[in-house]
Formats: sequence, C-alpha cells, structure tokens
Amino acid sequence: MRGVALGPLGVVLVPSMERLVALLRALGEEGALDELLDALRIIQVVSPLRTRELLVEVQAGSSNRMDRLTAIARLVGAMVFTGSGRHFVKYRDAQAPFGYDISELLPEPGDVALYHDRFAQPYRHDKVVPLRDLLLRLAPVALHRARWESPRTLYALLRSGLGDSVIGYLARWNAPARVAMVEWQRGGPSEVVDQALLLQLASPAPRFVQLLRSLPGVILFVPDGDRCAVQFGYRHPVPLSSCAPLFGSDELVLFRAEGLGAIPLAQRPPFVDVQTVTSLVANSPMVVDSAKTFGTTATFNLPLRLVPTGSAPKRVAAVVIPSKEQDTLGRILGILPPTTLGKLSIAFTESAIFVHGPEAADAVPLGTLYEELGEDVYVPLGWGLSPPIPPDVLRLLSRTSSDLRIFVTGGARPLTAISRNAFVPAARVLLSDVPVVEEESLDAPLNADLPLPDLWPTPPGLLTGLLSSLTRTEPPAPRPPSVTIAEENPSVAVAPPSGDDPELHG
Repeated sequence: MRGVALGPLGVVLVPSMERLVALLRALGEEGALDELLDALRIIQVVSPLRTRELLVEVQAGSSNRMDRLTAIARLVGAMVFTGSGRHFVKYRDAQAPFGYDISELLPEPGDVALYHDRFAQPYRHDKVVPLRDLLLRLAPVALHRARWESPRTLYALLRSGLGDSVIGYLARWNAPARVAMVEWQRGGPSEVVDQALLLQLASPAPRFVQLLRSLPGVILFVPDGDRCAVQFGYRHPVPLSSCAPLFGSDELVLFRAEGLGAIPLAQRPPFVDVQTVTSLVANSPMVVDSAKTFGTTATFNLPLRLVPTGSAPKRVAAVVIPSKEQDTLGRILGILPPTTLGKLSIAFTESAIFVHGPEAADAVPLGTLYEELGEDVYVPLGWGLSPPIPPDVLRLLSRTSSDLRIFVTGGARPLTAISRNAFVPAARVLLSDVPVVEEESLDAPLNADLPLPDLWPTPPGLLTGLLSSLTRTEPPAPRPPSVTIAEENPSVAVAPPSGDDPELHG
C-alpha cells in the first residue's frame, strides 16, 4: 500500500516461550509460517529490568505480509514493529493506518531499540534460539480420543525382542507392511546407540492399529508432512508440515511423547516387505525327512459372549424389537417424517422385529439399539465380542453367506442371521390392503328434446316469485283485507286522518 511506513525488517516481541509456541502454531495453521522461514530468526533479549523476552525477526516483504503477521500476533498478546538496523517503530494499526514515526532516538539503544506509542525501550541480545532445536525440544500434546483419525500411513517402532512375532503375524494376515532396521544415538551425556525395527503400514486396518497400540514396547507414529511423524494420539505444538525446510530431504524425525524425546534419523531407512523378511528368517534349523501332517481337529471351545466396551460407540445402524411391541412400533412409524421413514427397512421373525437403517434407525425409541461392527455384522450399542473376533472371521466361523445380515444377540445361540431380501421398506407394512369402490360414470343427456334439469332453486319472496320466469310453483293466494284496530276493539278511538292524506282528496 502506498504511503505506509514499512522498513525492510519486521520484529515481533513475545513475552514468553509459551506465547512464542502459540504464535508459531497459529502461523502454521494459517499458512504463513512457511513464507517466513527463509529469514526467520528467534532471539532471546534482556530488558533493562533484566526480564527475558523473545524477539522474532522476519523479512517485512510487503504490507500484506505484515498485516497478516500483526493480526495473528495480537491474538497471542505480542507486539509487532518494523524498521532496520537497531531501531524499530510500532507497525500501523487502526489508530495510525499509515504507521508511526519517532521524534528522537534513544541515546543508548543497546542491541535493539523498540519504539511503541506508550514506551521506548532498549534490549540486549542474550542468545539465538534455532527454530529446529526448539521444535525438537517441544513435547507432543495429547489429543482427545474423538479427534483421532484413521491414518493413511502408520509407523511402528518395535523393540528387537518383538520383531519376529509382530512381523510374522502381519505376514500371515497379508498386511501391507514393510520393515526396516534403524539406529540412533540416545543423546545427552550417554553414548549408547539404540536399535529397533521400524514398520511402515499403508492404510492399516483398525484391528491392526488397536493390536499394535496394546503391545508394550511398541510406539506408533502418524506422519506430519513428508519428513516428520508424531506419536499416534498426539500432535506437535507446531504444525511440522509447515516446517519442512528445517529438515533434510532424506531425513525422518520421529517425535515421541511422554518426555522420551525425538528420534532424528539422518537417512530414511530402506524398507523391505514383511513377506520377504519372513521367508528369510523362517528357515528351519533341522531338516525332517519323514513328517506327517494332520488337520486341525480341536479348538478351545470358548463361548462367544457380549461384554461392555470402553470405546466410543458408533452410530445406530439397526434396532431389534420384541414381537409383542408390534403395535407400539406401528404407532411410532406412523408419526415419523416421510424422509426418515423412507430410509428404514423391516424384517419380521417369530420372536422379534428387525429395523435396519444406518441413517435413520436412531429415530425409533424402542427395543435394543445396534451398531455395525463390520460389513453386515451388528452388535448392541456399547458392547463388544469376547473373544475379540474380527467381523470377517466371525462370518467365516458361522458359515453364513454374504447375503445374510448377522446380529449378535447373545445367549446359547448368540448369532441371528437374516437374509437381506427379508427386509422390506417400512412404508409398505404400515397399511394393509385398502378397499376400493369402483363406480361407473353416467353419460350426460345430449338429446335436444330432453330439457336440461333446472339447477336454480325457487327465488324467495312473493315479488320475486311473480317476476321470476324460472319458478316452479304457483303464485301464493291473495292475502285477506286487513282489519283495522277499531273494528277489532270498538272502544278504542281512532284519530281522524290528516289533511295530507291523499285518500281524502280522491
């Protein structure tokens, strides 16, 4: 903008390290941090009162960049200045849209002097804080479980003792996983070099994620950008995807939580498919000449039960209602909106009524609510299976075809299978056959000899009846002559007519 006071540099005065981290995170989420990284410098300064504050120095570039920086800095309680060398004045605001100026300089500006509209103060440089070192020292912050997302790529750091078991399990289930050996120096005064296996899983199934999280000695990581990964269930205080230039193109940094520190790997390790590694390490040390194989003839015979689960329930996908509540269910369905009713389908059995509708089943306040555990496998809301069998394995063990919907109802026979074809739209079962009366229409008379029916009624009133040509009745009989009051009662005197009566002059 023309006329704005703008120097080649911009500085942000931040009162504490917590405010600095908040500023960096806000800049990263807004998309302005990667534009400032080329010349960004963080300096710890000391005021004349010996208080330590932080000064973030950036290239001003343009007034648009400084306006964005100022708007974000004010959210975290920081102040923005512009200038060059050792002298910086307050950047423009609504009170001074063209910027600020000063009448005289401080006699002893120190390493840097800041001129605000309320104060002018020199500062002394204490030390430079490299942004990369700051990111490596920051500990990840725990996320609420509701904000966990299924990762597209997942890293798992395994201790050496767990490697063979976990790799063999993933290979048997044909999981899309690769493995590499990594080493890193523990850091600090210790010169110990740690060693572990690093797994890389592409679009892992939720059961694999849950299994690996439950194993002690296994740490899961979710990528944050192309060069960093943060422990699963946590987030880094600063968006690492906006700080890619601070890390090497071949570098991979794993940020651990709970004070364990970050693991910087200078070179991204080469990953190998777990199937290849399993075939290499699975060679038997002895060769057996005469071996007989037998099929599996015994199992543990554990009962399949429903147990409460601590995980967050999913959305309601179906409702199972006892048959004795059929009348109540009918009244409920009769008052549902047409859009909701159109999303429900019903199947009737001898003992229960099954209502299916992943988008509308929660509108039925009756019976037992069910959530979808897997494809067409349903369990009561808030309950899980014991043993924790995956839905596809449960369908395989129950020997049911794919066109059946399986409901885990518990009891001696814990599974109930119903064909998809048995479910009919709920709107079709609300009414039985509606009786219809068919009537034949009569043709209108078109014969000119037949008069059309009189559609008009007899107009009321005598005068109207005499004048109307559409009347169907005879005129009424003439009324009898009127009787005067004197004739009826001779004792009553009648006043003589006045002279203005026309009958007297006739």
